[in-house]
Amino acid sequence: MEIIILKLGGSIITEKSGTPSFKDRLFDQIAKELSNLKVNMLLVHGAGSYGHPIAKQYSIHKGYSNSNQLKGVTKTKRSMLSLTLKIMDSLIRHNVPVFPFLSSSCMVAKSGRLVDVDLMPFKILLDIGMVPLCSGDVIADEKTGFTIVSGDQIAVHLAKELGADRVIFGCDVDGIFDSDPKINPTAKLIDRLTLDNLRDMTFRGESLTTDVTGGMSGKIKESLDFVSSGGEVIIMNLNKPQNLTKLLNGDDVQCTRLIPK
Repeated sequence: MEIIILKLGGSIITEKSGTPSFKDRLFDQIAKELSNLKVNMLLVHGAGSYGHPIAKQYSIHKGYSNSNQLKGVTKTKRSMLSLTLKIMDSLIRHNVPVFPFLSSSCMVAKSGRLVDVDLMPFKILLDIGMVPLCSGDVIADEKTGFTIVSGDQIAVHLAKELGADRVIFGCDVDGIFDSDPKINPTAKLIDRLTLDNLRDMTFRGESLTTDVTGGMSGKIKESLDFVSSGGEVIIMNLNKPQNLTKLLNGDDVQCTRLIPK
């Protein structure tokens, strides 16, 4: 059975600006939809307002430079754990057999890039029908002491290592546009991008709010290696009810597909 790697973007699960705020009603809608999918599924969630503001305040994404940052690391970890618990509570209510992973307990980076991930627990749990859940996180880094790895990087890395055919990025927009649709109402959706398109592309207007992991351009950059090895990446809108179900059933939905050629 195909493994689906679904990245739940910070913009879809939280209000990305201001104090941490979870989109309870929207995520309940998503959790209900996930409960009806008959696929092997691995979930990765973003940080949104639970991670990015604190990380920026303490410059955690730049690595260790002084002991004052340690408090920020702890505060970020606690905030992210609270978000994971909110996601778990919703999934449990809808009978999704979720199994949480603390990314920092099974992943190590070097200069901000994942170099060591313990895959065996993911494989075992996927085989028996559980739904692993992890997130973008502050993790140990061989060079910088600690770093932030984005949920985008984790999703693509796990897809490559676990042999998934597709990575789906669930966002609050339909996909990649020729300009930022949150600023320009006449922006046009790009429904298909090949590897050559991606390499030449410069995305204008990344994220409107505080994001220390790269916004939409980060998704594109993280996807390049996976697409070049034959994988498909889909960027789609999870705000729309049943959008994911329709996509997995082969129906037409508005989205952007990143494909080899």
